[in-house]
Amino acid sequence: MRLSALLGTACWASSVLAAFDLNRAGAVLKAPAGDSFKSVTGTFTVPSLSGNNRLSIWVGIGDSLDQTYVLGGGILYNKTLSTWTAFYPSPAKDTTSSVPLKNGDSIVVTVNIAAGAGGNVTIENKTQNKKTTQTISAPANADPERLTALTADWFVQAYQVTPGELVQTPSYGTVSFTAVSATTQGGKTVPATGAGAYEIQGTSGQMYSKTTISSSGISVRRQ
Repeated sequence: MRLSALLGTACWASSVLAAFDLNRAGAVLKAPAGDSFKSVTGTFTVPSLSGNNRLSIWVGIGDSLDQTYVLGGGILYNKTLSTWTAFYPSPAKDTTSSVPLKNGDSIVVTVNIAAGAGGNVTIENKTQNKKTTQTISAPANADPERLTALTADWFVQAYQVTPGELVQTPSYGTVSFTAVSATTQGGKTVPATGAGAYEIQGTSGQMYSKTTISSSGISVRRQ
């Protein structure tokens, strides 16, 4: 889940520019100066997925554009579908027994974080009327001053088994995050229209995604 500072800088040169990543597409929203995020949410429909390529769709709050620490949750496809929560880089917790899912289900992910500490992640399957809220501590040995909650994240990501692994995304059509909301510790709602887009770009320069950010939400189309 980590990007270089160079990519982060490129992303924020203008909200209409995109940063490029080897395995994920979506949007990252920065908190206003002097404030940090308290809550972020998003709703999406599980796409029709098959084959051997792995995919994760998730919502989270990161410490900064470097994404060293990220509290979040979402779904994972690795031949079967599952739901999960995590405070990266700590291992993810599988929540599928509480919130099962299938293609076409409507999923809501809500992340709440306490500045300099842990938080909770709610995964809800609206279609099956299943929900779980997981309280998650900050990663062991994390410096509380680094748990700054300065970014809100909505991502479609090729799932890595080994960190740094080059992976391909399955055909997922278009994933649309709707009912998108990001609220700061100061009580301000920050519109997602100010987010920067991330696109999946292969090592040879080929583009595998097209992210669109608007007042109605964030959509990521597989190319």
